[in-house]
Amino acid sequence: MKVDRDRVLAYITEIRASIDTLRNYAKLDRQAFLSSPITIRDTRYCFIIACQAAIDLCYHLNARLTKKAPTDYSNCFELLGESAHFNKEILKKMALMARLRNLLVHHYIKVDNERVYEKLKEIDCFEDFIKELETIIEN
Repeated sequence: MKVDRDRVLAYITEIRASIDTLRNYAKLDRQAFLSSPITIRDTRYCFIIACQAAIDLCYHLNARLTKKAPTDYSNCFELLGESAHFNKEILKKMALMARLRNLLVHHYIKVDNERVYEKLKEIDCFEDFIKELETIIEN
């Protein structure tokens, strides 16, 4: 089966829109970030959207490239490593982002906003993942 280029591009668009917003919040100093409930909520939501779009992409890619079903969201990225199309370090970082998404969605009351702020420093993994995706859909 071939990767659905239009579907991949739609997910990439969602990821990039969220990452653009997250980059703006990453410019804030810690105190400015932590003192703004609106910024914190928007940051959490943008992480959820970017992560979910990446996860949905991952499931699509696994169906097409590995023909295997992941056991959970972080396993999706681990499994994708079997396809030999992706850098395993990037996939490890994406698996951690999937875990962040789970934390934000299911344990949102327990989330430490300092941790959310620190995760802003790690958003480049999304762009790294997208660069590898673009290589696949160009072929």
